[in-house]
Amino acid sequence: MDVQADQARLPSDPSATAVVETPVTAQGQLFRDAYPTYADTDRIPAVNRGPGRPAGPARWLRILVVVVALVVVAAGATLGLVKAGIIDKNGPNGTSTTPTTLHAATHVPSTAPLVTEVSTGSGIATYRVAIAAYSVTVTTSTGRSWVSIGTPGAHPSYAGIVSPDSSQKEVLLGPSQVDVGAGGTKVIVTSGKRTSTLTPPSAPYSYQFVLKG
Repeated sequence: MDVQADQARLPSDPSATAVVETPVTAQGQLFRDAYPTYADTDRIPAVNRGPGRPAGPARWLRILVVVVALVVVAAGATLGLVKAGIIDKNGPNGTSTTPTTLHAATHVPSTAPLVTEVSTGSGIATYRVAIAAYSVTVTTSTGRSWVSIGTPGAHPSYAGIVSPDSSQKEVLLGPSQVDVGAGGTKVIVTSGKRTSTLTPPSAPYSYQFVLKG
């Protein structure tokens, strides 16, 4: 046959050999000297960032948190100064941004009498009170005295016998009437630091207190 003739004319060369090796794989690795993969180690390979590489977003996040905290503290301090009146809340467009000096209010006691006489009669006297709220204190000295303190036309706030060297005090608002008996009594009207002392000229005696008109 022709094929046999061709093979006879082409003698084989014993020195030429052909070897086909099967690629060696190890768990998905084509070459033995390749870098390790996830399949080899069952872990994500560590990567060296190098000494000059930045730390990443975590560092910037910490810096941002510190900046925000400082802004909040500064805002709180400014608000406290504004409420205290040290800083003008109007800012640069306001009238002033300088610290405000606070002056304590000075109370000047009045020199005017607390009560002034309106009229007197037999066993009775009328006085005008400069302040609507006041107190009346009836004191005794050598003997006991019958005392009545209250609003005219109403049940008295106090009515009874005051022992010697004693006192009876009632707080009143508006017009009032004070009746006293024997016993060396004194009627003391007080409002704040202002005091007026009245001594009955006779016993019994009645005081009418009216408001200043």
